[in-house]
Amino acid sequence: MASHEAAEKSALKPFEIVLYPDPRLLKPSRAITPAEIRSGEAEGLGLAQLSERMIVTMYDAEGVGLAAPQVGVGLRLFVADVSKDKTGAFTIINPVLSEMHGTVIEEEGCLSIPVVRAKVKRFASLKVSGLNLKGEAVIFDAKELLARVCQHETDHLAGVLFINKIGMAAKLMIRRALVELEDDFEQRRRDAVKNKKKI
Repeated sequence: MASHEAAEKSALKPFEIVLYPDPRLLKPSRAITPAEIRSGEAEGLGLAQLSERMIVTMYDAEGVGLAAPQVGVGLRLFVADVSKDKTGAFTIINPVLSEMHGTVIEEEGCLSIPVVRAKVKRFASLKVSGLNLKGEAVIFDAKELLARVCQHETDHLAGVLFINKIGMAAKLMIRRALVELEDDFEQRRRDAVKNKKKI
């Protein structure tokens, strides 16, 4: 587990967060293999450094969770910290959710879909299992905000966004904000193509 203090002392720069409607957010991530965990490297990235930099990014953006696809990495890994003093950051590899009970509807947001918030139905409690950066088994019970965060981030690893889980009325309410994000993305894409042509 990394702490907020460790993240603050890190010389690592925050990642640029991948924003909606970037297609990378809709692509399911692949599991990190045992061999990659043993070597500490996947996709040419050091897993410990990826984790630390994701935590730095999460804190910098004032979030409580961040999944690897949100920083452009298609691996099944997310970081989270729901503690009030930001000392409870953890990383989980290849998460699996089980024993899901009850439902609760609460407002959610997403660092990849800034400004937009909507009420989402989630399981109230569940069990989370996966691996830490050393390849050791991690199993814990989650409820309330932690349960919501784990569901939200695990959805990201399956290429699912929270806006895919809301009703039609809610979608209509946020449509203008989504269109603005789509327009911004298209403009950035056009600018990138233009700049490449100049080079």
